[in-house]
Amino acid sequence: MSLTRRGKAAVVVTAVIAILALAVGAMAWTGHTPAAIRKFTNALGVTKPAPPTCPLTGKPLPGDRPAPHHPVLAVKVENTSEAYPLAGLDKADIVYEEVVEGGITRFAAIFDCGTSPRVGPVRSARTTDPKILLQFGSKPLLGFSGASGAVMHVVRQAGVIEMVEGAPAAAFSRDASRQVPHNLFTNTAKLWAAGKKLAKDDPSPRPVFTYSSTVPSPSKKGLSATVVFSGLATADWRWQGGRYVRFLNGAPMRLEDGAPLATDNVVIQQVATTQSTLHDVLGYPSPEVTMIGKGKAWVLRDGRLITGTWTRSSLSQATVFRTKRGDEITLAPGTTYVALAPTGMFNATISFNGS
Repeated sequence: MSLTRRGKAAVVVTAVIAILALAVGAMAWTGHTPAAIRKFTNALGVTKPAPPTCPLTGKPLPGDRPAPHHPVLAVKVENTSEAYPLAGLDKADIVYEEVVEGGITRFAAIFDCGTSPRVGPVRSARTTDPKILLQFGSKPLLGFSGASGAVMHVVRQAGVIEMVEGAPAAAFSRDASRQVPHNLFTNTAKLWAAGKKLAKDDPSPRPVFTYSSTVPSPSKKGLSATVVFSGLATADWRWQGGRYVRFLNGAPMRLEDGAPLATDNVVIQQVATTQSTLHDVLGYPSPEVTMIGKGKAWVLRDGRLITGTWTRSSLSQATVFRTKRGDEITLAPGTTYVALAPTGMFNATISFNGS
């Protein structure tokens, strides 16, 4: 069937309009759109879609790239004066601090969108680590220096993918300028290269926090927080320059590259600890940390303090934080530090704003 001259013109006009609409929509999505065209697209209802966000920070990646497709990765990092300065903690999405034998603490630096070519000094695993990690996925990767036979059994039984010095060998290195055992470092990209093959069906971490730019209510001034885990370990955070900066001996705690250790959110989760049957090489008993059930919690974000509770029904479920009136506590988009403040075998003292 042949078209009339008027019909042909209508087809051409329709095609031109369709092409212009596609071009206008594409420009609107990329953000490189003149104001007049943006006004026109808004009138047509063409809006730029929200960029994808990282599940463990709630923030988009540069260039609106999608979040990476790999399992969650945790690295155990030492926290003693012999290990300072530390490396890579500022690149982690979330960092947990847990008490171990003798009352010292260690960090579990958790990576997803964040990466670092150097993390450490890397130290050994504890039975608390699977309890932290299983809420992120069924086969989380754990980089550590080793562990006792009993701890290794717990890690394997939980389904955690163990990644230790020598396996994979390329991911770990010793720094000759530091003393053993405070000189083992790892690389997140190399750990993922090996770990993705071992956790094929666990590609991306589940989010364990929810994020919002709005501060939950009620809240009050939250400019500092101090958690004294024991006489050997204190976490001191102060609100400076729009973030919470970790202080050590009255000054910002500096990492290996000279940058201060800082975070957007500080979460304090009070957990029960009991004495386990495990001991370290010096004979100190290991604490057994309870992370199922409920307890007190405090969240600092945007210079504000929210008091509430935490609940967790099973190790495969995320910990939920709520205000006293039952609303979920949202975090500021960004990085998060979680202090597992012990009660029982160790009794942490917690104070805010110098109180």
